[in-house]
Formats: sequence, C-alpha cells, structure tokens
Amino acid sequence: MLSKHNHRIYALPTVLFLFLTFLFVSAGVFIQNDERAARISKAQSVAEQVKISLEVFSSERIQALHNLMRNWPTFEPNQVDWFNAQALSLMGMQRGFSSLVFVDASGEIAWVATPSSGIKTRIDNSLIGRPMDALGLNISRLSEDLESTLLYSDAAQHHFIVVGRAISPQEPEHGFLVAGFDVQTILTVMLGELVGPQFNFQLNADSATLFQSGELVNDGTIVSLLPFSFLERDFYLSMQSQLSPYNAGLLIIMIGLLMSALVSYVLHKQLKGAVNLSLSQQRYLTASEASLDALLIYQPTDDDFSLVEANSYSRYLFRGACDVLRSMSLAEQTRYLGLSSEFKNAKNVAELGVPYEAHLAIHSDKIAPQWIKVQVVKAGDNIAVTVRDVTERFRAQHDLKRSEEKYRRLVDGMHRHFVYTKTVEHNFMYVSAGIEKILGFSAEDFCANESKYVRQVPDETFEIRQTIARGEKPEPYIVHYQGKVGEPLAIEFSDTPIVDEQGLLVAVEGIARDVTKELALQEEVYFQANHDQLTGLFNRYAFDEKLRAILDETHKAAGQQGESKTLNHVDFEKVASINSPRAYHKQSVMCFIDMDRFKLVNDSCGHPAGDKLLKEISTIFRQYVNGQDLLARIGGDEFCIIFRNQSLDEVTKRLDKLLLAISNYRFVYDDKLFFVGASIGVIEINESTQSAEALIKAADNACYKAKHLGRNRYFVFHDNDSQMAIDDSENQVLHALHHALQNDGFELYSQAIMPLNVPNQEKAAQLQHYEILLRLNAKDSGLISPGLFIPLAERHGLMNKVDMWVVDNTLKTLERNPAHIDNVGKVAINLSGITLGDEMALHKIAKRMQSTSVPAEKICFEITETTAVTNLSAAKHFISTLRDLGCSFALDDFGAGMSSFTYLKNLDVDYVKIDGSFVRNIVHDPIDHATVTAINNIAHSMGKQTVAEFVVDNATAEVLRDLKVDFGQGFALDKPKPLAHRVQWRVKLASA
Repeated sequence: MLSKHNHRIYALPTVLFLFLTFLFVSAGVFIQNDERAARISKAQSVAEQVKISLEVFSSERIQALHNLMRNWPTFEPNQVDWFNAQALSLMGMQRGFSSLVFVDASGEIAWVATPSSGIKTRIDNSLIGRPMDALGLNISRLSEDLESTLLYSDAAQHHFIVVGRAISPQEPEHGFLVAGFDVQTILTVMLGELVGPQFNFQLNADSATLFQSGELVNDGTIVSLLPFSFLERDFYLSMQSQLSPYNAGLLIIMIGLLMSALVSYVLHKQLKGAVNLSLSQQRYLTASEASLDALLIYQPTDDDFSLVEANSYSRYLFRGACDVLRSMSLAEQTRYLGLSSEFKNAKNVAELGVPYEAHLAIHSDKIAPQWIKVQVVKAGDNIAVTVRDVTERFRAQHDLKRSEEKYRRLVDGMHRHFVYTKTVEHNFMYVSAGIEKILGFSAEDFCANESKYVRQVPDETFEIRQTIARGEKPEPYIVHYQGKVGEPLAIEFSDTPIVDEQGLLVAVEGIARDVTKELALQEEVYFQANHDQLTGLFNRYAFDEKLRAILDETHKAAGQQGESKTLNHVDFEKVASINSPRAYHKQSVMCFIDMDRFKLVNDSCGHPAGDKLLKEISTIFRQYVNGQDLLARIGGDEFCIIFRNQSLDEVTKRLDKLLLAISNYRFVYDDKLFFVGASIGVIEINESTQSAEALIKAADNACYKAKHLGRNRYFVFHDNDSQMAIDDSENQVLHALHHALQNDGFELYSQAIMPLNVPNQEKAAQLQHYEILLRLNAKDSGLISPGLFIPLAERHGLMNKVDMWVVDNTLKTLERNPAHIDNVGKVAINLSGITLGDEMALHKIAKRMQSTSVPAEKICFEITETTAVTNLSAAKHFISTLRDLGCSFALDDFGAGMSSFTYLKNLDVDYVKIDGSFVRNIVHDPIDHATVTAINNIAHSMGKQTVAEFVVDNATAEVLRDLKVDFGQGFALDKPKPLAHRVQWRVKLASA
C-alpha cells in the first residue's frame, strides 16, 4: 500500500510536467511568429504616419506659398517692404523655411528673407542683385506649377529643396517667389518626433540618401513605401522595426519549463503532505489561538446550541464572566448579555447557511467590552461565532461625530462668513451654510455653478494659483459675484493650501467673508476725499495729483519724441508712414476759471444762493468736457479744466461756446435775477512746463488778465507772457492796497457771533461778540472785496502790514468809544499765516496790547487751522505769548484743513470755529451733521467753545442748537455792517 501511494506521488507530477512543457513550447513558437508579424505591422504603421506627416507638412508650406502669391498686392508702392513683412510673418507661423526670395520681373534677386534662428540656409542677403540662376533654379514665366530642385550645400553640409514660381503668370511684372527648405533640419525634427529609437529607417530622393537611422537588416521585415511627393520631389521611405533584445518566444519556453518543474514539485509536495492531515489540523489550531478575535464553535442540541470549543482570546474578551458563560447554552448566553434577539439570527445562519454580521452595543456591566462586532457562519453541522472588541473605534467615531457637529454649528453660525474646500483645480467641493445668507444660493448650488455667478476675478489670479501650487499661502483676494436677486457682492477669500507628505497639493481650504459694505465705504471715502461735496467735481487735492500725472506723461512723451529725432531722414519717413496716427503727440490745455459777480450773489442772497449758483454753473461746465478731460473745483468760485490731447485752436472754439452759454445763463433766487460771467486764463501744457505750481500761477495770471480786459472772456498765456506776473487789474488793486496802508484806506466791518443756547429774553443782556472784517476802499471802483486784495497782499508780502493795520485801527476804534467797550464780550481779529510766523509782528502786537486801554480779555485772535498746523511751533509760541497778556484765541475754518484732533489738543485755543462747508448743508446732509457733531463734542470735551460759521437760515440754527453748539455766525443771525455803525448804534442805544 505504501509503494502504491509513493508511485502516485511521483507519477502524477511527472505527467503534469511533460504536458506543461509541450504547452509552453508551442506557445513560444507561436509568439515568435506573431512578433515578426507585429514588427512588420508596426513598421508599416509608423512609415505611413511619417509619410502622412511629411505630405501634410509639404501641402501646408506649398499652400502658404500659393496664398502669399494670391495675396500679392497689385499697387503696393514698396513691394520689398511688403514682402519682407509677409515673409517674416509666414516663417514665424510655419517653421521649416530656410529662406524666402523675391525675384523681380527682370530676373534679379530683389530681397531674401531668412528666419532668425534654428534653420541652416544656403541662400542669404549676399545674393541680392544677382540673377535668379544663383538660386540653382530656373523658373518659366508662364508656368502655373511650382518648379522644384534638390541641391546639396557643401557649406551647410545639408540637402536643400528649392521651389518657386512666377507670382502671377498673367501679370509677369510681379516677378517670382522662391522658397528654400533645409531638408536635413526638417526631417531631423519631424522624424525625431514621430519615429522612436526602436526603428531603423532610410529616406531617399533623386538617388540621394537624405536621412538614415540605424542599419536595415534584410530579415524579411523591411517595409518600403511607394514614392510620395514632398515639396514637389519624389521621396522613398524604407523602415524596419528593430528586433527586441529579448526573444519572447524563447523566454516563454524557458519560463514555461521552469514553471512546469515548479508546479510539478508543488503538486508532489501537496500529495506528500496530504498523508499527514493531523499536521494541518495543528496549524489551524495554532492560528486560532493566535487570533485577536474570540472564536467560538457551537454545535446544535435540541432547539439550542452548546459551546464545544473556544480559543484563548475568548477567555480574555469575556473576562469577569467567562466561567459563568462557559456552562450556558447560546440562548442563555445571549439573554445574560442582554442580546436575546441575536439568538434568532444565529439560528437563521444554521438553517439557511447565510453568514450574519452585526455591531452590537453591550449594556451589561458583567463584561468589559461596550461595543462588539459579531460574525456568525455555518461550519458543517456547527456554527462558528467570531467576536471582536470595537469599543475604542466606536468611541473615536462618536467623539469625531460630536466634534464635526460642533464645528458645523460654529461654521454655519458665522455672520457674513463661510468656510470652503476646493479641489486642486480650484473647483468648490464644500462650502458652509453661510454662503446662502450672503449670496442667496444653497451650498450645493454654489459648488455646482460657482463659475456662473462670478462677475469679476482678480487680475492676479494666475499668480495666486501659482503661489498655492508651491504650497505657499497667498494674500487674501476679492472675487465679485452676482447674488440671487441680481445684486453685486464682493467676497474676500483667504486660501490655505493643503499638501501631502511629499509636498504635493491635495486641496485648498479657507475662510471667506462678505466685504461688499467695506468696499462701498472705501469707495465713498475715496470719492469724498477726491471730490467737492457741493458740485461733485474733483477737488483741489485730486486736481493737483492728476495735473502732476499729466505733466509727467507730457514730459515722458516729449523725451520719446526727442529720441526719435536721432533717426536719419529716410528712417523717419518710414516710421511716419507706418505709425502716422501717433506720429505727433497732441498737447493738453489748462483753463483757470474764476466766476464773475459770484460774491454779489453771496452777499445779496447768502451762501445757499451761492451754493446753488455753483451747482448750476458746474452743470454747464460738464456739457463742454468729454470723458478724457479733467474738470475740478479748486476754490470757492474757482474751477479748472484740462482739455486732454487737444490743440489750442480746438480748445478756444470750445471756450467760445462755453462763454456764450454762461452769458445766456440767468441765475434767479428769491425773485432776484443775476447775470454772471467767467474769466478764463488759458495756457498750454507742453514739455517746457516746469511744474504744476508754475502752471497754475501762470493760468491764474492769465485769468486776472481776462478780468481786466472786461470779464466773461478768456486770455491765452503764451511763453512770451512769462513776465506777466501782475496784470493791469492787479496793478490797480495793488496800488489801492499800498495807498490804503499809507493813508488808512481800509474800512472795518463787523459781523456778530451770536450765542445759540441763550433764551431770547436774555439775549439783550448778553455782551456783544463779533468778528472784524476788512474792506478796501478804492476811490474809483468803491469797496474791493477781500477775495481780490487779500491774495495780492499775501503774494506780495503785505499781509503782515494789513494785519497790523487791522489790529491797530480796531483798538483805536474801541479806545475812542469806551462806552461801547463795556457792552463788548469779545472782538475777534483775524491773523494771517505770515503774521503767525513773524516774530517782529508778534512783538508789535504784544506791545500794542500792553499800551491800549482796551482790556486784553476782550480781544480774541483768529488763526486758521491750516496755518496753525503748518507752523505748529510758531503758532504755539504766538498763542502762548498773547495769552499771557490776557488775549484769547479761536481756531478758524476747522475741518477744512488737516482736521486733526491731535493738533487741536496741542493748541491752547478757546474757541473752535467749525468750517462753513460742513454747516451750510447740515440740515440735509447726514455726513455733515455727523462731522459737526463730532467736532462739537470733542471740542467741548477739551473745554473749548464752538462757533458754527455760515448759518444761512433758521433751520440750520435750530439744528445747531439741538447739537449744543455754543455760537453761530452767518446771514441768518447777522449781516456784515461797518464797525463804526455798530459802535455808534450801541452807544446811541445805551444813551437812549
């Protein structure tokens, strides 16, 4: 019996080895034959691809030559330039040309165009002027077919194909077009892309081998194609797929023999091992004991199951109750653990043979696990139960779920924010619920259709994505979207790249927020900072910035034009003919406009009338400027227009129409009719303009000249007018100013500063508080407004003398009327910035205050915010010196300059005069209302009293009273009157 078993152990593997050997040898022979056929097929396929590629290359270049000849211009004055431009463009678009040659009708080479690099050529510009024979090709004038020849260049050591034809056989006067091709370079590039190193091939034409790779082996696998046309020449291609270094058939046979021996050996070992089944069973028991799962075997008993075998891990898993459970049946065990329903599932497995698996929660404290995984399978007549402790995994899952829910509640509750996750391709795959509150779209809709809702992406999107691809965090960026109801929204994204262990980008996460309101506020602040609040035009700050930009642009253009002058005459003509629309740079023209008779409207009807006039006038100005021009209000009644890229003649024609429109305009206010005009100073902006300040000064002078010539006209400032610093009108005012300083030609006016929070019955008992105003008395023209003579006084250094005259004569008037002094609380006297920084003027004022009988506490000096901040140290010294004598100080025009509360805190002033530009519209403008409120509250917190200027009506006064502003000044409260009248009236009233 043992010998019979041994015979089977060795006979069966031997038969199997012989059978498998025969099978693998047959397969190896078949594979060798199949490989040979595959080599031929591959060579045939690649050869056809090469042929097609060369034919396509040839047809595209031949078609390009035909297109060039068909598009040849009939009446081009310079055919060489046209041909050169077209040839360079063609060679830039289609590679492979070594040269393009234009031969004129006489047969001489007129021009040779060659590519910049990459192609060798035997035809270059040295052939210009030589006959067409130098190209190696003779072309018939009447032939409509391309003629071709194959040449070899010893210099380039390359073959070249030259093709050509008469440009138009019907119009021989156009000449000929010849193209050269570097065959070796073309074939090297094309065949290198199409044919790999696993092929040997050879390309012939005209008995010449043009290109060869490897050696063709005559083993019956060479594929030779029929001749095909390439650039009008017949090419012959032979190709052979190289023999693989590994003989697949032989390799299969060797591997087959090895595998046959191995399989036979394995079968021998299995047969030999089958005789010892106990060893296999022992291995099974060992594996069972080593398992990390509890393995329990149950056998059926009546209508239940009893435990027959359990591995050692089961004793550990059910520690604490192992001895109790061992003596129980399966039904009793499930009841003991609180899992009675699971017994039915185990019975179903025994009956149906379908495995069962479940995760179960253990609510009993009799065993350690809280969660277990149970698997029940049928094992013959028995059932096998596998139990695994999964408590830790379920705890981790539960904790993770709670963390995710907490995170989701936190994220979804964010106001105007949302978090997101994007793919590597920057497609949204998750957004939090906050997106619906912002855009109105659900998270799913936004992820699927985000690109449809985008209105504008950042210009630097490409750079942002490059930064993320490097694993670096970019700066936050803004994307503009359209909301569900069509409203524009701006969202700021802050991306964070997520990379794996190798540093490769796997996702992009971040947080986004709605910045629509912030951007709108920024735009509003920017607009207010750069635009006049009354007219909506650019203000002085924005105008100065744009004027400097225009000057820089003009100087840059002039520098470029200067460089172009170095071209010789012939080159200049070529450039001018090509770029004629931009051959000359048009200059710009600036117009300085001062409104005539504006002060008459202000003085007669108050500042609201003046504001209305300025708005209507600015509307007229807008009608005579276009989108590229610049219109700005730079002062009270002063405007500037810069006409861009227009000549002086074009601008003066516009100004004629503008002045006519202003002349026809009538301003009506409170049934009063006014005629207004505009005096305009005109000056060209060109390369000779030195600076914006010099330009504005010259335009201002020209404006004064226009006023002198009769108003409502323009005056053009020319370079030869550069010495016109003062025109005749200025001379007259300046003469009157000097005369007034020497002969007391000024007249003092005053305007009351009224308390706003004093009951009407107590106002009569209040001491007077008024501001000293100044008028210049000219004999011929009457009173001259400070708006005319004050700028001249500042320009010519007379302002400190004017200030001293006002101080001295105000004190003299008060000294002559001691009874009036008793009724005066404060007399406010304005001081200029020049006086504020003049130590000698300070000494004179202090000396005058010490010598007067007027109490110093009744004198209040007003200085403007701008001059005080500009000369801060001098202002503090000036204030400190006069305050020591008892004088008080007011900070005038606060809000129109630096508006810095830090400066206000550092200046020892008693009153803050709120600039009228914020007061005049306080009833209707919430921004002005908020500004006045802030200034008033902060001034009061510093212990300073406030005065509101430009109180134009009772409604304004009521608003100021509600805000608790201390004093008001304006036409609604008191109109300016001569100081002498005010003094005499109070004296007469007192005596009466």
